[in-house]
Amino acid sequence: MNTPSRFFCIVVGLALPISAHAEVSTPRQLADRPSAHCQAPRWSPDGTQLAYEVYDPSKDSRETWVVKMTADGRRDGDPKEVTAGRTAAADLLSNRKPPVVEFEWAPTMKTASPPYVFSSRGLNKNFDLFADGDWITKNPGNDGQPAWSPDGRFIAYASQQQDSGDIYAIDLQGEGKPSRLSFWPTATEVSPRWSPKGKSLAFIRSQSGNKGQDIGFIADALRPQETLRMLTEWPGDEIRPSFSPNGNLVAFYANKESKSEKVFDLWVVDVASLAAKKLAQNVVVDDHRGVAWSPDASTLFFVQQDFKADNPVRWVKADGTAHGALETGTQLNSDLTIFGRGDRMALAFKALGQKGSTEKTWDRLFVVSFMLSDLTPDAP
Repeated sequence: MNTPSRFFCIVVGLALPISAHAEVSTPRQLADRPSAHCQAPRWSPDGTQLAYEVYDPSKDSRETWVVKMTADGRRDGDPKEVTAGRTAAADLLSNRKPPVVEFEWAPTMKTASPPYVFSSRGLNKNFDLFADGDWITKNPGNDGQPAWSPDGRFIAYASQQQDSGDIYAIDLQGEGKPSRLSFWPTATEVSPRWSPKGKSLAFIRSQSGNKGQDIGFIADALRPQETLRMLTEWPGDEIRPSFSPNGNLVAFYANKESKSEKVFDLWVVDVASLAAKKLAQNVVVDDHRGVAWSPDASTLFFVQQDFKADNPVRWVKADGTAHGALETGTQLNSDLTIFGRGDRMALAFKALGQKGSTEKTWDRLFVVSFMLSDLTPDAP
């Protein structure tokens, strides 16, 4: 993974209105080397930093970088690479840097130092979790997909230390020993996602055969067996769960009503009543996360599967009453993440360039800002 030249994916706001739907600013992305993908952007909890992954397919290398951002969407200084700060793992990889993947911010910038957790290849040649300046798991199987609870107490993750894969959690207020949260011996559980309400989390249960993938829910991480239930057990696959900021709904992608298993729709399910509603058809499944929610839980942002329109970014109200387009000026979009302060939204995402560009090989990062109140719904 050691590369002779540094690869920077930098987002810079230009503050140019490009759509009548809202006052949208289009950023310009700068990179010193184009032969890699920029992907999986993630805003910090306070919106002052943006983390992203760089994937170089020619070297099969993955790095994670963090760049400071100003309030108007411009970078503040050079981005910095995230590392585990150890050399033993690199020695096992023929002196290459171990990959840093599945980055997750801590719930506040003061929860840990540095304020994030990620997965990297550890001393046992498998993937372990790294947080608060040290390795926090050293298991014989792979550990990954870390998720930090909003109260800062737990780090949930997927682990292969038993069976085919289970959800575990580390109680940072306890002894720091992992506890198992899912208990199906013939299924695989992955992708834990915490509810903003605290000790609840959702995850994906994958079963063999034609049983597909479903979304499970644990109401209390301290009592996982007693409080575990399924939010969906539908035909086909339900994937990429994403909690609404108020914790009442879980958005996800499902293909149960599609003629092809590769075509997904956007759904939400009420955690309390299990009532489900389809909000959009034929959507792009994000590579790394689910849909992006506005901070007030009123609106979801997603990408429409429409190659003629270059896979545009769209929005829909959580109750399904309105929907419309967000004209970003980019093409073939994905991996949305949003930060909001008041009515002002900043949406970061990956795209294959701006509209009209013929350079469609490498994913780049973009940020657009707009006012939530300016969104204009489609005509009836």
